[in-house]
Amino acid sequence: MFGAPLLVGGLAISVAAVPGLAGCSAASPTGSAPAQASQRVDSIVASETAKVPSGGAAAKIPGNAEPTVVRATKKPATSKIDKKVAGLSDRRLAAQVIFGCTDSANARAQRNMASAGVGGIVLLGSRPPRSLKVQLRSVQDAAPKGHRVYIASDEEGGTVQRLAPLIYRLPSAETMGQWSNRKVRKTAKKYAKRMNSLGVDISLAPVADLRVPGSYLDRLNRAFSSNPKRVGKKVNAWASGTEKAGVTPVLKHWPGHGHAVDTHKYAARVPSLKKLRKADLIPFDKAMAGDSARAVMVAHVQSKGLTRAGQPATQSKRAIRILRQQAGPDRVIMTDSLSMAAASSARGLSHPQAVVKALAAGVDWAMVCTNSIRSTITQVLKAIKQGDLSRSALRDSAKRILEMDRR
Repeated sequence: MFGAPLLVGGLAISVAAVPGLAGCSAASPTGSAPAQASQRVDSIVASETAKVPSGGAAAKIPGNAEPTVVRATKKPATSKIDKKVAGLSDRRLAAQVIFGCTDSANARAQRNMASAGVGGIVLLGSRPPRSLKVQLRSVQDAAPKGHRVYIASDEEGGTVQRLAPLIYRLPSAETMGQWSNRKVRKTAKKYAKRMNSLGVDISLAPVADLRVPGSYLDRLNRAFSSNPKRVGKKVNAWASGTEKAGVTPVLKHWPGHGHAVDTHKYAARVPSLKKLRKADLIPFDKAMAGDSARAVMVAHVQSKGLTRAGQPATQSKRAIRILRQQAGPDRVIMTDSLSMAAASSARGLSHPQAVVKALAAGVDWAMVCTNSIRSTITQVLKAIKQGDLSRSALRDSAKRILEMDRR
């Protein structure tokens, strides 16, 4: 980076102020200008006897360069979240990166997951209890002291809408895809406010997939449009409205599920990465470039150039590395449910094994629908102890998850 400050002996010196150093790249080979210039800076600093007063003062640099201000650098303060993550035991860390799911009426299962310290719980089913708000408070109370459980629900509209009996029914994404962006945004905000009031703070929507006639998603009217740019605009509008109501939207299903069969039942393949970049990935690009959603869900799909044969994107290091480049360093990357056949049984994996493989690939949050959540946590803990999972990487994931609220 040109003109960046250089740290020498705890002092920050402008690169531009040192003759022969300005304009050099950090990627220069050994023995080139940066190394030589660094030695010159060391010599310059050593030769200067004047002390730098508090608040900074003009340092005398030999040569024709203008004087520059030299200031003592301060180490960034450790945030509360940094301290919290650093204080997590391995078991608590293993639980934090797991997203469980259960029927919305099953309060006992929800409290069990919460007491185990899972990072989140997805509410399933189509008959949420009228007492859901009170129930979810008891779920939070069951969590370890100082731990908050994220509560999520699929609220796309149309055929995929868990909380409709408690709020109201929304049109399908295909219908809303014909609306103005303003109307989509207002609709999302109004609905998400009701979600928030119930204690549900993550919406597993909007769907950023393309409508492919005759496909699984198309038969359920779950996609806004077949036009990538139009989908991108509706996705941004929906995500923006959801966020304004205090609910976190989740973009799904990267890299695009439009061409895929039902991954609940079968392994699935979508077009090559080269083709996805020309169409299916465009809505995700637009949404993530606009910073309109702090989380993205990965699909269990295979794609030439993105994954190895037989390997879904959720368990592919290459796929997650490409997504991280697209999503940026802070956005949370989560999986679709790893209990789905495309991620587990179709690959000969148990649910806990699928979770470990997804975390090893680099996802932040592994979603799994299982009644044995504690055994899954134990499996992740074992992988940490054996070195199959990076403790440092999982801490980074936990930090991203815990920072979603702050952002």
